[in-house]
Amino acid sequence: MKDFRDASCAALGAELYGYLVGRPHDMRPDDADPNELAWSRYRLVPRVLQGHDHVDVTCRLFGQDYAAPIGVGAFAADRLFGEEGVTAIARVCATLGLPLVVSEEAVTPLGQITATHADCWLQLRAAGPLERAIRLTQEAAQAGCRGIVLTVLAPVHPAPGLHPGGVDVAAQVAQRGWATIGASEGVAKLPAFPSWGSSEMRELLTAVHALGMRLVLKGVMHADDARAAQAAGCDGVMVSNIGVRQSYRWAPVAGQLEGIGEVLDDGMALLVDGGIRQAADIIAARVLGAHLSVIVRPVVHALAAGGEEAVHALLRGLIGEVQAICAWMGAASPGAIARDQLIRMD
Repeated sequence: MKDFRDASCAALGAELYGYLVGRPHDMRPDDADPNELAWSRYRLVPRVLQGHDHVDVTCRLFGQDYAAPIGVGAFAADRLFGEEGVTAIARVCATLGLPLVVSEEAVTPLGQITATHADCWLQLRAAGPLERAIRLTQEAAQAGCRGIVLTVLAPVHPAPGLHPGGVDVAAQVAQRGWATIGASEGVAKLPAFPSWGSSEMRELLTAVHALGMRLVLKGVMHADDARAAQAAGCDGVMVSNIGVRQSYRWAPVAGQLEGIGEVLDDGMALLVDGGIRQAADIIAARVLGAHLSVIVRPVVHALAAGGEEAVHALLRGLIGEVQAICAWMGAASPGAIARDQLIRMD
């Protein structure tokens, strides 16, 4: 997969690029991204002479068919990273057949995005008044969204000075006079306390289901939380540490994924977000139980570096690499790769 980071840095400048990379306050300059490092420790074991006549990397999730087990994740202040913002990404996802998650902190109007690509999910923060979240859920349904991704891990900053990369992107949105999907002026400032509990989540879930949509809980890193989400009736969980943007000491998602998958029923969707950079990461995630791998930063780097054309090249190339690895692994599909074909180098 082509690496657009250098071109992205040149286009964005050091400050905005630093926000995108999102190094937390407790991460030293020479520290590697723990999510990327964890994925890189997995190695694939090929099989030979399997006799397949084709490779099918499509996947089916929530009744929808996708070109590959890949989705594009949400990010804030989209127009800071490209003139068309997430609309350019939506066009690529529509062309390739991939789902898209849109942040409530995006500047581009939700209706404009869903008019471009029907398979969109709105990502909300589990903070602030429940009525606000329900109102945004209703607006998402009216815009044609498939569902809601509810961020439950670190939905807000409870203390000043802890912004990823040391950059307050909400201030940059406000300086430009932009509205976002979640607020008529800038980014909505939501309180850290009182924090949401299971009762608020259940009420929102009821509203989501009443509107004919689905809800995925994002930020699940513990098996007991996955069990609770399933018992509450959530449609899926996303194993995510929010890209280690809050603390370098978060457990890497790769190490938590399989254990969480083991406690979920077969009908429960399992998504993963964090450090997915290569096709081999997507294959490893699938073997560990993930139905869909969500990729964010590489897509935003491509958007900043070369707009829609670069995003298309990145994602189309990634799908092709997944196909190639499956063929080399002797598997007709990612789901057909056996668990003993994935090993971890400790």
